Amino acid sequence: MSNPKNDKPLSDQLRELDELIAWLDQDDFDLDEALKKFDEGVKLTAEIEERLKKLENKITVLREKFGEGRA
Repeated sequence: MSNPKNDKPLSDQLRELDELIAWLDQDDFDLDEALKKFDEGVKLTAEIEERLKKLENKITVLREKFGEGRA
């Protein structure tokens, strides 16, 4: 799935977010650098959420198309 904002695969974005979280979890870091990484993480999280929502909608449409969406 191509994303005009970011051509990285979703798995790469999730890995990048994990790395940012791990960096922020360390005990000793530069506050300015931490703020930059936090901002990156917020933006990355928004991109991931948007992509996951689109995937969820696509799955819903496919389920309805094949009759699995009926309760």
